[in-house]
Amino acid sequence: MSSAVVLHQFEISPFCQKVAMALKFKGIEYSTVDYNGLQAAKAQKLSKAGKLPVLDIDGMCIQDSTRIARYLDDAYPDRPALYPKDLSQRVLAELWEDWADELLYWYEVYFRVNDAAALDEAVAISVQGRPAHERYIAKPLLKAALKSQLYFQGLGRMAAADVEAEFHRHLDRIEHALEPSGWLVGEHKCIADIAVAAQLSEIVRTSRPMGAVIRARPAIVRWLGL
Repeated sequence: MSSAVVLHQFEISPFCQKVAMALKFKGIEYSTVDYNGLQAAKAQKLSKAGKLPVLDIDGMCIQDSTRIARYLDDAYPDRPALYPKDLSQRVLAELWEDWADELLYWYEVYFRVNDAAALDEAVAISVQGRPAHERYIAKPLLKAALKSQLYFQGLGRMAAADVEAEFHRHLDRIEHALEPSGWLVGEHKCIADIAVAAQLSEIVRTSRPMGAVIRARPAIVRWLGL
């Protein structure tokens, strides 16, 4: 008997996309519930942390993309493994995953808030279902909140040219890591590829200038399937 699997997500969250990619990789059928616009308030009731993604499997809710990925390997051992069996490769995969989640993510936020078109798309999603008068204040509020987060994280205190230069270096590292086998760790796709790709794919989707920078690297283009 198959389980009912539901992914509760924010449409523009790379962490939600990470979980979606993990589910597809393992061949697990699932449905999604989006919490855009007015629905966002309901996300607070899904977990103690009040954050998405949350994966609901037959009524059991799991929050946090990394916890969800680890659970999927434990609960579906007959499906392709997200984490390599070899210990050395697993350590490398987890390091890539943490790097994507904790560092690369902030570049995605930075380019979203500093790219007018990308910010407009985020605002359009965030105000779905809200009264018209709320839409006028949504953009400055969202922009201020993201810029505040970036300031305390550190990228927001750097010159734009320096942020872009660092991003180029990160892309060069990814490109180099992909060249031997086409994957970040070992000879097969794993959580490292999914976590990093989730962040880069969101940048490609929302930021035309930075998307062009990513598309200029052939190994990354092949790997992302662009």
